[in-house]
Amino acid sequence: MKMAHLLRSSKKRSGFTLLELIGVLVVIALLLTTVIPSVINLIRVQRAVDEAAELPKIASALELAILREQMFPIDENDGATALSANPSFWWNLAARHGGGSANQVRYPLGVRSGEGATRKLYFAETSWSGRTFFEIVGDGQTWLADPLDPRELRLLLVSTANPDLPLPDELTPSQFERFWNDWSVGPGGNPIGGVDAWSNYGLRSSEWAGRAPELSLERLDLRDQLCTLVIENRRAIQAGSGASFDDSSPNYSGTQLLDDWDLRSVYTYPENQVGSEIVLRVREIVKSGIQYSQVTGIDLARRGIMVDETEEVSVRVKGSKSVVSEDSGQVVTTAVEGILELELTDRAPIALLNPNDSANPLSLEGWENSAPYLQNRYFLPTQELLLGEPWSQSEIGIFTITKPFDTLRFDGLRWRY
Repeated sequence: MKMAHLLRSSKKRSGFTLLELIGVLVVIALLLTTVIPSVINLIRVQRAVDEAAELPKIASALELAILREQMFPIDENDGATALSANPSFWWNLAARHGGGSANQVRYPLGVRSGEGATRKLYFAETSWSGRTFFEIVGDGQTWLADPLDPRELRLLLVSTANPDLPLPDELTPSQFERFWNDWSVGPGGNPIGGVDAWSNYGLRSSEWAGRAPELSLERLDLRDQLCTLVIENRRAIQAGSGASFDDSSPNYSGTQLLDDWDLRSVYTYPENQVGSEIVLRVREIVKSGIQYSQVTGIDLARRGIMVDETEEVSVRVKGSKSVVSEDSGQVVTTAVEGILELELTDRAPIALLNPNDSANPLSLEGWENSAPYLQNRYFLPTQELLLGEPWSQSEIGIFTITKPFDTLRFDGLRWRY
């Protein structure tokens, strides 16, 4: 009897009472309120860590793409824009050069295509978006505000892997400079300067407060890629090797050349030239029992190089001529001189090749005959210059810009590089 009563009592106490169940649920709820935020924070932190590791690879691929294709990408930051809408969009450009698929380049890890959280690209010089080096660099002279500090050659790649943290589609110049120069995570998960500093970066503190570690930033600095090219472009002597002159030549002045000179007194030399060879055609004759040196012309056996761009290039003929004075009947010897001014060409032509339309190169301005023959120009790597010779303007070669500092010379005879 007692045994049966105990069994019935045991059956009545199996399971939880309502109060016990409520108590368990309360405990679980308390645990969840503690654990879930920790789990969410852990996911956020892991996403940020993954993105911080991935973003440099994307930035590297994009920089390589810019240099290889000689163009700046389109900085399209609207999340609603289709991935494949334009091959010049920055994510498509990076994808072609090792960044992964366009989807992988544009969206952070863990973010699905079409979601609002995308990586975003910003320019220091917004007008360069989508333009080629050829279009921007032009004559190599006027495209930079300061060639010694080409701040235009900077881009920012910014991202966050968490969709609830929006990034602006555009940055003002001051916001760009703040990101470039000042961005770092300070105390409390805010930028240096505290929670009020978020507006300096175009971000709202109401959304970003305490979450600065979830922003990833890569600086693309193309200033180290800038190439300084020293170009020397001298004028050339128009007359070619073998050209002949006499005193009927338009640029000859002074004493009569085709004449009889005192025996062996006549000679010639080039002035303001290096490397020229001048031949004076002379033969010895006898008239009235007197020997003379008779000049029949001047030959430019070999063309040389002008020395001083500010002076004339000439050939001088000097000697003496003796005549009998009608008044006294005496022989009078006079030192005489003739000058042949050699004509010069215009400067050798230089043009920037368009990689997308090589049939229409762009002439480099600033090489008028009165302009300095020695100038510095600034280009981006892999650009090509088409070189011509000044006598006929014909094309003779292509110079590819590959070094940070290089020289290109037309010395008056030929291009040297």
